[in-house]
Amino acid sequence: MSDFVPLMEIADTIGVDPTTIRRLIKKYGDELGIAVERVKSKSRNGRWVDCLSIDDRNSLIDFYESRVKNEDLSSDELSPRRFGVFYIIQLIPEVLPNRVKIGYTDDLKKRLNEHRTAAPTAKVIGSWPCKRSWDQAAMDCITRENCKLVMNEVYEGDVEIFVKRAINFFSQMPNSNMAPILSEHSPLKDIQS
Repeated sequence: MSDFVPLMEIADTIGVDPTTIRRLIKKYGDELGIAVERVKSKSRNGRWVDCLSIDDRNSLIDFYESRVKNEDLSSDELSPRRFGVFYIIQLIPEVLPNRVKIGYTDDLKKRLNEHRTAAPTAKVIGSWPCKRSWDQAAMDCITRENCKLVMNEVYEGDVEIFVKRAINFFSQMPNSNMAPILSEHSPLKDIQS
């Protein structure tokens, strides 16, 4: 692992969300000759972690600092949207009705089509507007008990319970149209004017 750097660590180094690193690699990886490697991590109990070689890491950081920071590329284009969708997809309803993929996406239709390449009968069981920052909390809430992790956000359990927990979780969260009301003393008022 010492010859590889986890994507999370690269994101921390340049001060962006790990999703931005993945988007950079997806969009410019071929151009830069960068390839993600899956490496077992000693610090994560032998779990597989997405990494770049040290040379690829340096190339990506140089690219980011020279083009993205200098606004040759739109930062909005690479960053996840403020709100996306949290979803529950039944992967193989006719064979394993209790197996679902639970996660977050910016584009539910595209995500469903990606799942359908391996599971042609996959269907959306439920979806809710979701901030990216809520993703892990929603996942933990929905899968907190009486289910089993298969791998990579795929779980087996009672689908109705998953949906009820999701409805309960998202009923507590603000909707995507809500913005905080600024105090009359907030310096942010000057920025918005």
